[in-house]
Amino acid sequence: MERQIINGQNLSPKSNYLKKVPIMKRFKNKIIVLTGAGSGIGRSTALRLDSEGADLLIIDKNQEDLDATKNMLKNKNSSAHVVDISSIASTANFFKDLERDFKKLDVLINIAGILRFDNSHEVELENWNQILEINLTGTFFMCRHALPLLLKSKGAIVNVSSTAALGAHAWTAAYSASKGGISAFSKTLAVEYGMKGLNINCVCPASIETPMSSNPVMPKDIDTRLLKKIMPLDGVNRSPDDIASTIAFLASDDAIHINGIDLRVDGGLLT
Repeated sequence: MERQIINGQNLSPKSNYLKKVPIMKRFKNKIIVLTGAGSGIGRSTALRLDSEGADLLIIDKNQEDLDATKNMLKNKNSSAHVVDISSIASTANFFKDLERDFKKLDVLINIAGILRFDNSHEVELENWNQILEINLTGTFFMCRHALPLLLKSKGAIVNVSSTAALGAHAWTAAYSASKGGISAFSKTLAVEYGMKGLNINCVCPASIETPMSSNPVMPKDIDTRLLKKIMPLDGVNRSPDDIASTIAFLASDDAIHINGIDLRVDGGLLT
């Protein structure tokens, strides 16, 4: 299948960037914080929201990757920030500055995450803790600090979970646990704050073409039959742009009556 490169992104034939439809402006004058913006789904989502007029505060741990994304954005009001989302002090300082400079927040999108493949009986405690600290605790810290501002704006949170939270993916014990925690945490927030005007949802992608999933280091003794359990029905890994369009939908007022869901974007993997 032929692919195209736009703004440095490897796009699938079905990518929203390739559809001949007018670009909406659903996020004009909206302040949006987005983690994991240095590459993959985070970069694609930043570009999608930028095209719809958002004022973005993009976050990543890698300065070089973050700067590359920032240079692709058209909105000069957007800014880039190196933040350690697994640190309560780093995230607290970021939100302190945000409240001082902008006085509001409309949407929080948590995409940052890491993935490692191991046989479950061989997972090192250090690796287990690192994955949970970044994927799950980092999402918690970001939401914890953002909620007071979002309650004022009656905004939205979109957390990126995974089909690994909903089904069984071999060799991903820590990753699956972290994503399952994100899904459960998000549902809790939706119930707790839904009547106060907040919308909190999860997007659950299957295998996507991102730097995180490309050329993975697998255990030596894997049963290759299990690889079929992580592939979409058509066997094609989609572009991050296909996830970005779903995130943009859930972040917008178009999804005002959607709350507390895990929205699968998996090509029928779990069907």
